Amino acid sequence: MKCTQNIFSIALLALTFSNISAQGTKQSLIIENIKGKKGNLMIGWYNSEANYKDKNNPVYKKIVAVDQQKEITVTFDNIPAGRYAVSLFFDENGNKKMDTNFLGIPKEQYGFSNNIIPATRAAHFSEAVFEVKDAPMRIPIRLK
Repeated sequence: MKCTQNIFSIALLALTFSNISAQGTKQSLIIENIKGKKGNLMIGWYNSEANYKDKNNPVYKKIVAVDQQKEITVTFDNIPAGRYAVSLFFDENGNKKMDTNFLGIPKEQYGFSNNIIPATRAAHFSEAVFEVKDAPMRIPIRLK
């Protein structure tokens, strides 16, 4: 009887973990055109217009060290299916904020999903949004 309970417990545990891993997929951002020598990529994933505008509350985020790479792949595990926009910048001086000049023009490289780079403003959520399905994707983002 005890052996049957152990087998049942193991099977239930395996089923539980398989359901957890099935809740999302691995998504890879391919960050291209990195011009700085050293710094950190500050990456945020947003799932609504509201949190995209706020920029301080991404649903997923990573800080990735860069040292001499011109291109880097950053993987996010267990991203559930849904609509997302990615925004990122290359923080060369380590102050964890996008530096701008007196006119508000960025002094550090930045990028958005869908490679949207408007001339005089940041990309809107509606321009940068893309669909994650239940399959891994490779999402290229070229820094400006």
